[in-house]
Amino acid sequence: MTGRFEALIWTDCREGQGLRGTPGLQFQSRSAGADRNAEAVVQRNLLYEPPPRLMGQRRPVSDYPASFAHVWDGLFATAAGVYLGRESVGGREGNQLTHAIVTDDPAAYGLVRPAQMFGAPFWTAEPALTTRCPELQPGWHPGSFGAVEAQAFVRSAPDGDELLAALLSTLRPPADQRGRRVLFVAREPAEVIRWITAVTLLIPQREALRIGFKVFTLNPAYAPHRILAVHPDWGGAEAALDNDQGYAVFDLVRHDWSRVTHTQAARQWTELFLAEDPMDVVDAVEVAAAAGMDGDNGTAVALAAILGRRPPPEKVAGLVSWLRHGPPQLVRRYGGGIVDLLVAAASQWPVEVLRSLDEVSRAATFPHRAAEVRLSLIDAEVREATVAGVVRPEPVAPVNGAWTPAEHERSFVAITREMRLAEPPLFETLLRLCGRFGLRPALADLQPGLDRFVLDWANNPDHAYRVALWACGDEIQRLLRHELGERLADEPDRAYELGDKWWDVLLREPMRLDEPLDAAVVEAALRHLPTRQQIDLIEQCLRTAMAATRPAAMVNRTASVIWTHRAVSRAEAHLLTHLLPRDTPLDPRVFAPLHRKVTDYRSEREYVDAALVVIAHGLWAPQVDTLRAIAAQRALVFVLDRLADTTFDPVALVKALNDVPPHLVRAQMPDLCEAITQAPVVAVAFTVLTHMHVQQLTEPCSRKLRGELMNNSNPAHVALAFVLLNIESQSAAMASMIHAGTHADLDRLVRTVVSRCSEKRFREMTMHIDGLGPMWSALWKTFSRSHRRGLVRRLRPGGRG
Repeated sequence: MTGRFEALIWTDCREGQGLRGTPGLQFQSRSAGADRNAEAVVQRNLLYEPPPRLMGQRRPVSDYPASFAHVWDGLFATAAGVYLGRESVGGREGNQLTHAIVTDDPAAYGLVRPAQMFGAPFWTAEPALTTRCPELQPGWHPGSFGAVEAQAFVRSAPDGDELLAALLSTLRPPADQRGRRVLFVAREPAEVIRWITAVTLLIPQREALRIGFKVFTLNPAYAPHRILAVHPDWGGAEAALDNDQGYAVFDLVRHDWSRVTHTQAARQWTELFLAEDPMDVVDAVEVAAAAGMDGDNGTAVALAAILGRRPPPEKVAGLVSWLRHGPPQLVRRYGGGIVDLLVAAASQWPVEVLRSLDEVSRAATFPHRAAEVRLSLIDAEVREATVAGVVRPEPVAPVNGAWTPAEHERSFVAITREMRLAEPPLFETLLRLCGRFGLRPALADLQPGLDRFVLDWANNPDHAYRVALWACGDEIQRLLRHELGERLADEPDRAYELGDKWWDVLLREPMRLDEPLDAAVVEAALRHLPTRQQIDLIEQCLRTAMAATRPAAMVNRTASVIWTHRAVSRAEAHLLTHLLPRDTPLDPRVFAPLHRKVTDYRSEREYVDAALVVIAHGLWAPQVDTLRAIAAQRALVFVLDRLADTTFDPVALVKALNDVPPHLVRAQMPDLCEAITQAPVVAVAFTVLTHMHVQQLTEPCSRKLRGELMNNSNPAHVALAFVLLNIESQSAAMASMIHAGTHADLDRLVRTVVSRCSEKRFREMTMHIDGLGPMWSALWKTFSRSHRRGLVRRLRPGGRG
């Protein structure tokens, strides 16, 4: 829609007729809003220039062509001028009238290019009645030469396409080149204005408003306009084709023009203007300018939006980016059509472009096109998967809104067609593709590819499939379970092998251990899982069993599977007592491995603790030999604990020692030797040594002490070594068990330490020996008297030390 302009009229005035009041050329009239600034812009740039040659020849008024001009000089101004002949006062030639319109608002032109205003009905060739003329009101109409007429004009002109492309290339040169001014040579202003109209229709309207032109001018060198026209008969213009003086000269009389290198954009827009609906092309020019992208990408947006032209592949990504980030008003108006255009040729675009288009289409701007875009993306990713075997792992967000039944059906067509025929590796790839898009095709539609895949998987357990990425992973795993279950039923002896190969794939929740395959899987999982996860799995299995129809039988079955080949640990025993009621005995076969552990005197303490827990809870009623073994193990544990303690209760210790059988001592000899030699109280270690009833402990303990004394002089170690060196006073049999070499080394080490140690260390050793009784104190005094004497002598004044 066109807007409001201020108006001004310049002509020769009689006295009192013009704004100055004096006779002569001046502004005869102006509208209320026009000011001195507007007058200056018009006077500098737009006034009619009467040709002196024609005036000198006294040519009739009809021989003088009209003028037309436009400028942006702080204000936008357009003017039409005519020659009137003689002045109003006197007989001189040169009277003329220029009617100008002025605005500071470019929107007043609407979408009209200034050259289109040539011949408009609002121009006047007569002075106003008063010095106040009316402004040009909104809603005015331009001349009759529009886009359709311009297209016909260029088509009919000889080499019109070349001339138009040369004009456009001159006015819009490449960014790295400086543009030249345009100089027309013509006899008729209308012809020049038509070419200006045609070329400016291919320039965005706001840009075209800043391109000034003047038709005609006497001296182009003094005119600031970008486009100028001179008359060949007027003289004064020196520029010509043979001497262009820096202008791009377009001689319409000779139909020749300066050499101009056509830009790709000018050639493209010219071809479009002459081949397509010219109104659409003009709209495309505006959209390209408003798209907010550089030249080629903006043009691609405009051609797609207005002319429905598919972009070249290298421009598609930019087009999709525009749909996401382009001006919202334009995107809302044209984006839907562009999406439809891209979807119609989806098979031509890279899959990355379609992924971006899918993200864009799910935005609120294009909700009704999201399903079609998603279908195109699915087809593209199916092609990518079948050719390159590539599927992205991340899931795609669902399409907003419900799909129509037809769209839902189409989403499976391409992928199920490929899966029916696919070999196992490709079938698995397509399963991940289904998972990515949340597609759950009917398994019956995937045959025979599905059967081939399940059989291949069953034969190759080392396939590291990520089942969580499949949309129908549960159903396919059930088929795998069925196949493996049939194999296990045919060959029950393969349970260990199958479980070991499949436990990490088939482990699920809940596991029902009355099913052979689940039982094999759980047994294998308990062999491989970390302890914490083992406990979690056992708890899940037991809770599942307790919720069964016949819980007692199911719990016994579950327990027998879990503990058939492994003893109940301490943590597992506590879990049993937490889950199962008190005094509800399990099948004794469940505890057979635990029985073997506690009756094996090399067993760890935790199994004894586990046995005590389940016995106390009433879950296991073991045989007498098991209870006897447990009692012996508990006695040994008590002894080991006392050896590590600093307190000494000889009665309780001796009682426990009497309950430890010799074969248990022999089985636990390394632990006993370690505990005896590290005992903080020598009296406890001595009591254990003399009451264990196993003389074979003497030599290992002696060797252990020898190693300790070679590295340190711990008073407790020295005191215990002294006891072992003199043990024959208590037991000749024990003394005889110490090898001669061990005895000699131990004796040498004790003598060396006693003779060299500090008095503080010596007192600590004496304290340990005194704790054994008077007899040992006397032996120690005798021993130390002879071996400490040399030290005392060296410490006296004047001694050798």
